[in-house]
Amino acid sequence: MMKKLFLFLVVAATIVSCSSDEESVNNNKIVDIDTIDAVNIEPLHKKIKSFEHLTNNKGILGVFDVPEMLTILRGDSAPLRNVPKVLANSFALVQKDIDDLKLVVDGAAGAIYYNNDTSNFVFECIIPIKEVPKKQPKHSKIVVLEQDKMLIYNYYGPYYNLYTAYDEIKAYLAKVKMDQSGPMREYYITDPTLEKDESKWLTRIMVPVK
Repeated sequence: MMKKLFLFLVVAATIVSCSSDEESVNNNKIVDIDTIDAVNIEPLHKKIKSFEHLTNNKGILGVFDVPEMLTILRGDSAPLRNVPKVLANSFALVQKDIDDLKLVVDGAAGAIYYNNDTSNFVFECIIPIKEVPKKQPKHSKIVVLEQDKMLIYNYYGPYYNLYTAYDEIKAYLAKVKMDQSGPMREYYITDPTLEKDESKWLTRIMVPVK
C-alpha cells in the first residue's frame, strides 16, 4: 500500500503541468453502471484489446479503436495550487477501496482531465480493474469508460515536461484535420518507485478524436 501511495504522490507532485491547452470538452464519454507523419493514422482500423497490444515506441502511435474499460474512479476538483494534494488524496482513497474490496487491478493507474481552469481544475483518478465488485466502493465509483476512437501517444520523461507531448499532439491533429472530441486520458505506465531514471518513465496519453 505504501509503495502504491508513493507512486500516486510522485505523479501528483508534478501533474499540474499535464493539462492540455485545449478548451474544456463537455461530452463526457463515461457510463456509470449502478515528427509528425499522417501515415500514423493507419492503425485506425485496428482495435486494441489491452495496453499489451500497443508498442512502447516513443511518440505518436496512431489512432486506434479503444475498447470499453472497466475502472474504479474518483472525481474531484481544486484550484491549481491545490491539485497535487487533492489528486494524491483521491488516488489514496481509490487504492483503499481496491484493497478493501480485494479487487484485481487490470492496468496502469491514470487520470482523466476535463478542463484547464486554474480556479477549478476538474479531474478523475482511474484504475482499471478485472471484475465488477459485489459491493459498491465506499470512496469511489465503478465506471465503464466507453469504446472510443483515440489518438495514442507514448511520452518518455519527467511529468513536468509532458507539455511537449501535447504540443506535438496538437500539431499532429491539425495536420491530419482531426479534432479532440472528449476528455483526454493519461496512464502512468512506469512505476517511479522501481525506475529511478526519469527519462524512462512512460506516460501513455489517449485523446478521443473525430
